[in-house]
Amino acid sequence: MAGNKTNNSKKKKGNFLPILVVVIVGFLAYQANPSYWQQGKLFEDLKNAGKQEAPTEQVSKVPEKVDTTPKVDPDASLDGSVKGSKTIPINVNKSVNNAEPTYAFMRSKFKTIYLVYPDNSTGAGLAKKIYDEFNNSDLKDDWRFISFLYPQNKKKDACSVSKSQQFFCDMCDKKICLINPKKQEYIVVGPTAQASLGRARTLKGDW
Repeated sequence: MAGNKTNNSKKKKGNFLPILVVVIVGFLAYQANPSYWQQGKLFEDLKNAGKQEAPTEQVSKVPEKVDTTPKVDPDASLDGSVKGSKTIPINVNKSVNNAEPTYAFMRSKFKTIYLVYPDNSTGAGLAKKIYDEFNNSDLKDDWRFISFLYPQNKKKDACSVSKSQQFFCDMCDKKICLINPKKQEYIVVGPTAQASLGRARTLKGDW
């Protein structure tokens, strides 16, 4: 019986020894290269790192949209909507008030045939001829006729009463301007009834 107990004890020690060896070898292997055993965690860290948002300062900013539309010079008179027409400068239009003579046509619902001429026999005769022919025409539904006859020796004073009056004195002097207040455009024609009424008639519906 004693012999059997000794043999059993030796068998238990023999079975435990390989396990102990494996544990020791595993511990020594971990100590020698611990990163190898942590690769699983490292792979997980790399995976999570790919999901993280980049810091704000590392994100390239989207460039703001730049407005490339050229700015319009408020004092410029540009090409208008029909052949021969020009735009009335923005600053001239803004300067108009109801205390000045240009208000009558710059804020009118009608287009205007505007004669600018010295107040002499030629100017008076021209104004009367245009007025008479205009009243006998088919233009009265869309147009009005206005004459500005300035004293020759006081032209500067007469024209400088306002910015808009000065503008039309400069553009229309000894000529006729056809003015469209809705579009803020004007057309310069010769100082005759035929030139002014004829051109106005061609623009009756198109301008």
